[in-house]
Amino acid sequence: MKYSHGLEYKVSKSGVAILCGIGNCTDEHIVIPSDVEGYPIVGIGEKAFARCTQLKGVTLPSSVTFIGDSAFAWCRNLYEIKSLNIIEIGSRAFMGCDRLSNISFGGKLEAVGEKAFAYCPSILAVALPNSLTRIGASAFEGCRNLTKICLPDNLTIIESGTFYGCGSLCKVILPSKLEYVDEYAFAYCSSIVEMTLPTKTVINNGAFFECKLARKAS
Repeated sequence: MKYSHGLEYKVSKSGVAILCGIGNCTDEHIVIPSDVEGYPIVGIGEKAFARCTQLKGVTLPSSVTFIGDSAFAWCRNLYEIKSLNIIEIGSRAFMGCDRLSNISFGGKLEAVGEKAFAYCPSILAVALPNSLTRIGASAFEGCRNLTKICLPDNLTIIESGTFYGCGSLCKVILPSKLEYVDEYAFAYCSSIVEMTLPTKTVINNGAFFECKLARKAS
C-alpha cells in the first residue's frame, strides 16, 4: 500500500502520534500509515483537515481509534472514509461534507459526537454497529437525503435534534432498549408516517415536531 507523505503529526508525551494537518501533502486520496518514525498513529486531531477542499478520500489504519472535533468539517469534496477500529467520532467531525456518501466504520464504534455528520446531503443510508452506545445531539441534522437509519441495539437515548430536518427519512429501525427520545429528535422529518416504538419509551412532546406520525407500540 502506498502511504501519503507530507502530512503533519504531533507526538505526545505518552509516545503516540496524532495526525494534526495536511502539511504539504497534495494527495486527493489520503492513505494514513499506522506509525510515523516508530510512533503509532492513534488519532486524527481537532480540525486536522477542516475545510481541506482537495481531499476526496481517506483510508485510516487500524491503529487510529478516534477522530477529533471538526477533523474533516466542511471538506466539500470528501466522499469516502474507511476505517476498521474507530471507537469515537468527535463533534462536527464531518459536518458540512457535501459529497460524503461512503462511510465505513468497523464494529468497535462507541460514540458519535454532536453534529458529527450534520448537513451531509449525500448520505442516503446509515447502518451503525451494535457497539455504539451514544449518538450526540444533532448528529445527523440537516441530512436532507437520508432515507434509512438502523440504530444499534444498545442505544437507549435519541438526543435532541439528532435527525432534525431529515426530510427524506422514511425508514427508522429503533433499538428495543430505547428509553427516551428527546426534543426535536425527528423534527421536520416529514416523510416518516409510521414508527414502531418500544412500549416503555418516553417521548418528549416536541420529538416529532411537524411530523405526521402514527405511533405504533411494540
